[in-house]
Amino acid sequence: MQPPKPVVIPPPADVAAPPTRAKKTASGLATMVLKPGSGSAHPTENDCVRVRFTGWKTDGSLFSTSSLGRAPHVECLSGMMPGLVEALEAMTVGEKRRVWVPANLTIPQKRMDQTPTFDLTFEVYLAQILRAPPLPKDLKDPPKKAVKVSPGSILRVLKKGSGARHPVLTSEVMLHVSGWTSEGKLFQSTVRGGGHPAMFVVGDAPAAWREALQRMVVGDKVRLWVSGSDDSEEKTAENLVYEIELLALR
Repeated sequence: MQPPKPVVIPPPADVAAPPTRAKKTASGLATMVLKPGSGSAHPTENDCVRVRFTGWKTDGSLFSTSSLGRAPHVECLSGMMPGLVEALEAMTVGEKRRVWVPANLTIPQKRMDQTPTFDLTFEVYLAQILRAPPLPKDLKDPPKKAVKVSPGSILRVLKKGSGARHPVLTSEVMLHVSGWTSEGKLFQSTVRGGGHPAMFVVGDAPAAWREALQRMVVGDKVRLWVSGSDDSEEKTAENLVYEIELLALR
């Protein structure tokens, strides 16, 4: 059996360096619009996107591509290299850009311990913005009407459901959940871009959720502040805020 042939996608003629007509930013990024998009909406730091992309090293060798699949890739800006994040935040749906990313902007934020070694050139097409849930306005300071449910957790009811049945530790629940750091970084969401609910057994859910879930009925939506202090059951490294909606119970 013959080994598979390597993927070859010809690089653009200006792969090694941006032309003079490319726009440069203060960070050192250079971009050039190849096809304009429509509308005025741009992705923001907590959003995900559907994109098509191909990236080359400056010598023209292929670095990465999404072109092997038909559907655009789903990527979340929080996990992408800073240079592409900066480019995408300036783009609108339907837009295609060529982006010259200097080496210092090629390492995703979660991997800043690694040393970049080379510049990259990308062509990026933005197919869709998958919006994150709105950032809570009271992220750092729970309101007075919020109630303490455990040594490290404070709860506020955002929407009341109906019925009288509450989950117990052995109950299986269907939830929509979003979680932020106290600095506003979205680290999980079943809501983003339409999303899909998650199933949990209450006793297997994160410790900070269990007391809150056992107070809820189907249809309830709550905001939960979880302390990162030593007296918190979670022993988290930082304060976290969750929005939890109980969709179904069995």
